[in-house]
Amino acid sequence: MKPWKDLFRTHILERGLNYYEEGYVTSLEQTSTGYTAVVEGTEDYDVEIEIRDDRVYDMTCTCPYAEEGNYCKHMAAVLYEIEEGEPDTKIPGNYLQKVQEQNKELQEIIAGIPIDELQEIVFSQATSDEFLYNRIMTKYAPITPCHMIRLKQQVNDIGYHYSDRGGFVDYYHATDYTDALNTLLDENVPLLLEKNYRMEAFELVNCIFYEIGNRDIDDSDGGTSFVADNCYEYWQTILQECNDKEKENMFQWFQDHQENYVIDYLEDYISDFLLNEFHDEELLQKKLHMLDEKIVKFQKENYSGDSYSAYYGMVNNIITRICLMEELSYSKQEIKEYRQKYRNFSEIRKMEIQEYLSDKKYEEAIAVLKESKKLDADKAGLVAEYSQQLIQIYEKRNMQNEYVQELQYQVFECMQRDLEYIVKLKKLCSETEWEEQREKFLQGKTSYWIRYEFLVEEELFERLLQEIQKNQSVHVLDQYEKVLKKYLPNEIRDMYVQYVKKESTRTSDRKSYKYLISYLKKITKYPDGKKIARDIAECWKQDYKRRPAMMDELRKAGF
Repeated sequence: MKPWKDLFRTHILERGLNYYEEGYVTSLEQTSTGYTAVVEGTEDYDVEIEIRDDRVYDMTCTCPYAEEGNYCKHMAAVLYEIEEGEPDTKIPGNYLQKVQEQNKELQEIIAGIPIDELQEIVFSQATSDEFLYNRIMTKYAPITPCHMIRLKQQVNDIGYHYSDRGGFVDYYHATDYTDALNTLLDENVPLLLEKNYRMEAFELVNCIFYEIGNRDIDDSDGGTSFVADNCYEYWQTILQECNDKEKENMFQWFQDHQENYVIDYLEDYISDFLLNEFHDEELLQKKLHMLDEKIVKFQKENYSGDSYSAYYGMVNNIITRICLMEELSYSKQEIKEYRQKYRNFSEIRKMEIQEYLSDKKYEEAIAVLKESKKLDADKAGLVAEYSQQLIQIYEKRNMQNEYVQELQYQVFECMQRDLEYIVKLKKLCSETEWEEQREKFLQGKTSYWIRYEFLVEEELFERLLQEIQKNQSVHVLDQYEKVLKKYLPNEIRDMYVQYVKKESTRTSDRKSYKYLISYLKKITKYPDGKKIARDIAECWKQDYKRRPAMMDELRKAGF
């Protein structure tokens, strides 16, 4: 493929390369006109690259930046991925050698600059570049309160620089904003730790976490999490190097900032660090006391299971408390007695079940599973889970009657997500019994999610086709086209014909035309399909001749 990098702005190209190197490009497929791919992130974006004469002719992406007519980082990432499969497009060795020679030459020139002139150059650059100034001061000067104020001001300046008058960082500036914060972290925190300014490093990390946790931002690409993750990793590094007094200070800071410090979902970083990263016995005891206070608070506020967040807040605190008891070497009996107080929560009973299974106390596990089916009868997903565990135990223990009864319960009373249990049931039935059981399953509600898959498994292709026709979904037809085409080619062809004719009346943009014409090409692969597709195309040329984009796409597709 001929050179394409000049199509992109430099910083967009760099971000595209980062996305490619991180492996965000998936589902790359070559088409008759070029390539399609999905670029993953906080949201997934669809990218299409059209190639003509070995040159990039056109590109589209579903991200907001591209939809305004720009070439985006997602397109660049896909082009880098395409290049990966083209050996002749790799960076030649002589180019890398040239870069190395240039770097060596620069080093030699710098080494020959008189020290006073070199200092003047550095001074001139540092006085006009705040980042460089702070980096020099962090590395070579004593760390004073004034210097920490300058570093914090630099954090504020980054927020101010990339946001609008209302303090909002839009999609087009979000990546530069988060990159700047990460750069500030990476250039200063290691230097502070190298000089044993651990609490100052902690102070800077907290300042950046506060900035990212309170900035209104279009976070479509997940930059906020990247910065928060970086902060978490630096917290871990700082904690590892701290003395006991500093650890207590860090612990107290996390304890004091669990609520109303940053946006709600970033509060999890603080609570997770507090509960997962401090392991000194004295701090573990403090965490135990802190959790007891939280649990009592939930109980005093008349906790109601109707509240999802309250439920899981309560349960997570109880589970964490049990884990801390284990880490502090509480006896099994003490842990069991504590757990007994909260058996009304399914998660606590699940811990109990797992413990019985680990100790091979199957009768006790069965009893708790049966009890849980009754206690959680209003939670279908949990009941199905308990039933599945019972099936596994009965099968393992050769309890045939119980196994059959529970299998029937699972298939006919619990929503099925795959064929595992229906296949198990089939193996237990005679041919006549199975026909009755199969029909019962198809008539029931529990087959909803796997209905089509089950009909394929049973080779009931005509019934599957009827179901798809009733559903009127071309996407479902696409999913099962391969298997149905073999048995019912004319019927499948006619469904596609009906679809393209219907959709042609309401498509109005080039992307929709491309999509529609891909089905026209699909029709050509069926009996008499080439003639039928040509006739449809000729009809469109007459009926929609004032749609130039549609006419262009027909021509490019060979119609």
